[in-house]
Amino acid sequence: MWAVLCGDTRSWPRDPEQYRRDAIRDRAEYPLAGALGANIQPCAFWKPAGSEPATAVSNDVNAPIVQNQWDPQATLAMAQGMRRALHGARMVTVAGGEGHGVVVAGPSCADADVTGYLTTGGLPAKDPTCGG
Repeated sequence: MWAVLCGDTRSWPRDPEQYRRDAIRDRAEYPLAGALGANIQPCAFWKPAGSEPATAVSNDVNAPIVQNQWDPQATLAMAQGMRRALHGARMVTVAGGEGHGVVVAGPSCADADVTGYLTTGGLPAKDPTCGG
């Protein structure tokens, strides 16, 4: 999570005093949780985004992608793009599935494919779609 959040901008303030002032200001303006968002984050101590070389990724990774059709955080289109990028992957789509968690949200039609991967390393022969 921090890699994504810290990488979203190149201009994280480095001075802890600025975060203190911002937290005091935001606490007064947004008493419920204002100071939480203004508080210092690990980003203040990391190198600026883009200062490291890009990580090389093999596109032949044998990985499962498990996707709810109606995931509001990682959309079906995003998962389909990942599937196209990872040539060795298989994608299990839960038709009508809602929410960001497929396996953690309770029993799912994708459970057998996920269990098969976790216990044997095997992937489905094709990209299955199952009912939600």
